[in-house]
Parts: sequence; C-alpha cells; structure tokens
Amino acid sequence: MFGRSRPTHDDRVPEGEAAEATLGDMALDTLASVLRSMAEFALEQDVLDIPTFRAVSEAWAKHITLATSPPGVSDDDPRQRKGRREWQGVRRFVREYCEASSKRVVEVATDLRQVIWVFIHHLSQTFTEDEVVDARVRVQLDRLEELVQTNSTADLKREVLDVVGMLRVVLEERRERQIRQMDILGAQVRSLGHELESARRESETDPLTRISNRKAFDEYLARSVEIHRAFSSPMAMLVVDIDHFKAVNDDNGHITGDEVLREVADALVKVFLRKSDFVSRLGGDEFAVILRETTAVDARALAERVLGRIRALHMVNGEEEPIDVTVSIGLAAIEPGDDGNAWLERADRGLYAAKEAGRDRVASGF
Repeated sequence: MFGRSRPTHDDRVPEGEAAEATLGDMALDTLASVLRSMAEFALEQDVLDIPTFRAVSEAWAKHITLATSPPGVSDDDPRQRKGRREWQGVRRFVREYCEASSKRVVEVATDLRQVIWVFIHHLSQTFTEDEVVDARVRVQLDRLEELVQTNSTADLKREVLDVVGMLRVVLEERRERQIRQMDILGAQVRSLGHELESARRESETDPLTRISNRKAFDEYLARSVEIHRAFSSPMAMLVVDIDHFKAVNDDNGHITGDEVLREVADALVKVFLRKSDFVSRLGGDEFAVILRETTAVDARALAERVLGRIRALHMVNGEEEPIDVTVSIGLAAIEPGDDGNAWLERADRGLYAAKEAGRDRVASGF
C-alpha cells in the first residue's frame, strides 16, 4: 500500500554460500521488472503500437527470468539455445524502444512548435500590413494639412473627399484582412488547444487501464476537500485492492495479471456512473474512488455492488482454468477538518481492516 513499507524476500541482502546465486536471481528479476515498467508506461512509437510493444516486452521479461524462447523464436527453432539468454537481443530491444519513443516525442514537439510559429508569422504579417496602410493614411493627412494652409477652398474640398474615400476603402480592407487573419489564427489556436488538451488527458490517464492515474487522483482529491470545506457536502472515498494479486501474476503471468487489472477497472467504471464519480488507479493493484454528494451509507451500498460485480468476473488463464478474483475495499467518509492525507489514510485503514477480516469485503476506517 502507498505510504507504507512492505518488506519482502527481495528486500533482504543474501548471506552465506548461496549469496552469489541469489544476487544473480535478483539481478534477473530486476531486469525483468525494468522491462515490464517500460511496457506499463510505454510512449507512442511509429514502429510498434503500445499493445504489441507490451506483449513483446513481457516475452523478453519471461525470457530473462525463465530462459524461455526470445520473441520471434519458437521453442523448436534450432537457433534456440536451451537455458541461454539472448542478452544482445535484450539490449537491442531496449535501445530500439528508446530511439523510437524519443523520435516520436521529437516529432510531437516539432508539430507544436510549428503551430506556434504559424501563429507568430501571421501576427507579424498583420502588423506589417497595418504599418503599410498607416503610411498611406499619413501621406494623405500630410497632403490635407498642406491644403488647409492655403486659401484654395475647391482644392481643400476635393482633397477632403479623396481622403474620406481612401479611408473608407482602407478601413474596409483592414476589416476584411483582420477577419481572414482571425479565422486562420483561430483555427491554429483551436488545433493547438486540442493537442495540449489531448496531452494533458494522456498525462492523467493510466496507460494500462485507461482510467485516471495517481496524478489526476491527487488533483481531484485536493479539489474535493476544498469543495467540502466551502459547502460541507457529504463525500466518501473507497480504496480498492485486488486480493492475492501477486499470486495471480506468479501463477498465470503478467499478461493475465494486466487483463485482471483492466477487468477490475472496467467493473469500477460500470458501477460509478455519475459524472462526479471519480475512479482512478493509485498504482499496482490498488484503485481509489471519490464520491461527491454521497453519504457513508450510500457509499457502502455501492461498495457491496462492486464486490458482487468483481466476484462475477469470468476469467481464465491460458489453460482455460478459471481465475477467482475478489477485492477488499476500505471506506471513509470525509470529516470536518480533514485534509486529503487524513481522509485517504482513514480509507487506507479501512482497507487493512477488510483484509484482516478475511478479504472480499468492505470495512470502514476510523
């Protein structure tokens, strides 16, 4: 759980005669974890789409940890050397990903810079054209001023009419030009706005489950606390954790584990349908839900609905064996004086209470 240290076997430094072998295993596990992290937070590439890249990355991770065939090589291929690992292939895979993703980022940044340049170019062009027109107006006004000093009423009248006509034409031309320029700039600004909004949404979206990520959760949590302080409206939070998720990964592989995460996220979204219901992935196998205008009683009823929907999931591994998935849920209603950390900590305590009571249930944190 976030904010807490959970010692595991991998955290202990090996001792004794088995130290070297254990450190070797830890190194393999670490490299496999790096490959899976690359897959989870993959950037767009021109060569591979993200789902394909994740599958290949998982295959390399299995090759590292289990010495299975590397991607693209079958088990009966004569090129497959049993028990040998293709380190050069791993290095090439990582390097090609870094190059492809870096190239894609540069392309996106270049596109954004081009939009900004077009905006500046049109703005500069408008100023230049206006200066030319203003120069024409100044010439006419200087001519008019000279005639005012003379006694020729007829010449002055004729010149005034010419200036009025010229000004009318100039103003009409300027108005039409400004309309055209505003249309062009408006289209460019809208395009840039769509790009930036898309980038913002992507930065706040979990790449695996396609729901909101921890960054978006922190922002929504802070806003919710402010709303409660202003209006004292009831709110509740649920922290959801998949029971025995490590065993799901160990027994069925990370691809199946990823599918379980996506199914649980989808189940949460289908329960919490209001626009103000906020569903997010905190990280790992943990999710959080913020419910505005919701009492603890109503939140518990919704949490029970989540439990039932998760139990009803029908999932199988590669051998068509059923996978039982359940979740534990911590519940906390917001209280006067709460900040985001205090509210989240109570929901976290509720989660641990649910696990200690046997899992597959909801418990309130106090």
